[in-house]
Formats: sequence, structure tokens, C-alpha cells
Amino acid sequence: MAGNLNRFSRQLTRSSENTDHHVQKMKLPDINKKRANLRVQYLTLIGYMARIDGKFDEKEKNLLKKMADRFQLSEKNKKLIFSQKEFDEKQINETFQELKKNRLHYSFILDLISMAMADGIILEPERMMLSQVARLIGLKHEEFHNLINFVQATSNLNDDNHNDPMFQYVIEMFFEWARQRDVTLYKQTTFAINDKVDWLLKKDL
Repeated sequence: MAGNLNRFSRQLTRSSENTDHHVQKMKLPDINKKRANLRVQYLTLIGYMARIDGKFDEKEKNLLKKMADRFQLSEKNKKLIFSQKEFDEKQINETFQELKKNRLHYSFILDLISMAMADGIILEPERMMLSQVARLIGLKHEEFHNLINFVQATSNLNDDNHNDPMFQYVIEMFFEWARQRDVTLYKQTTFAINDKVDWLLKKDL
């Protein structure tokens, strides 16, 4: 696995070097420089949406715990994001606007898609919910599909698979699109549910 991923990482680097010289390498800012209450809002809403279908399985809980650690939340705030806090439509829309204002909306949707993918598949009701959230937060149809295709591709890079050229192509095209459109993602944004894949995808950006 390590050999396959390292080769893939080098391929991503070459792909980045071969893009137009006016295109900057993709920078990943530190989300923990955002104020604490905004990070709590972000993950509390992720948790709420993960539970909205009445299911919140162990894989989803573990991913949310991982996100909370990456976001450097206090123990008190970690408990808050796992609470049964409810959001009404007005609160959801206000939170979306705040996330967009702080350039967190792409990261939020990518993390939310990863949460839906935690059990290995995005079901149609989940896809419909994600599409609605993307629309409410102001993402275009093309942007939403670039994000969801990226998560599905990275989820197929695991210990049991060689890297399928199609998944590699989808990932390379995603990073090219993100650079060209000045999409802001963060060091703590979930690129892949597998920690090693996540690290390798980020390290050469």
C-alpha cells in the first residue's frame, strides 16, 4: 500500500508542476486560526446532519471524533458536538452564511460528504440531502459534483486496492479545478477517510 500511495503522491506532484505556471500551488490554511465558536458551529452542524436520518453509526461517530481532534476543540465543546442539539431552518441558513463569509463552505461540504461516505457508500437519500445543502450554501451544480466525485475516488484508495487510473484522474482533475477556482480547503479538511491516504494527498499540495 505504501509503495502505491507514494507513487500516486509523486504523480500528483508532477501533475501540479505541469499545470499552467500562473497557477499557484494549492495552499491549505490552518482552520484552527478561525475562532473557536465558529469551529464548534461547523462541527455541531456536521453532527446534526449526520443524525438527521435517524442513524449515527460507529464509523460516523469515529470520523466526527477525528474531526473534533483536528479542530482542537476543548472537551466541553467535543461533548457539545455530540449532543442532540437541534437546528431550525433559520439557524441552519444563518450558519451556512457564516461559513460562506469565512470561506469555510467548500470545506464544510467536503467534510459532510465524507461523513456520508464513512460507511462506504452514499445512499440516494443522503445524496439528495447533500445536494440540497450544497444548493442552500450557494454551490453550483458542477462544484457539488466535483466534491462528491473526489470523495468517492479517495475512498477507493485503500489497503486492498491498487490505484485505478480513473480514480487517479478524478483526483488530479479535482485539484486542478480547486486551484483554478481558488477553492479554500484546510489542513484539517477531510480529503480521505483513510488517515494515510489523507496525509499523502495533502503533503505535496
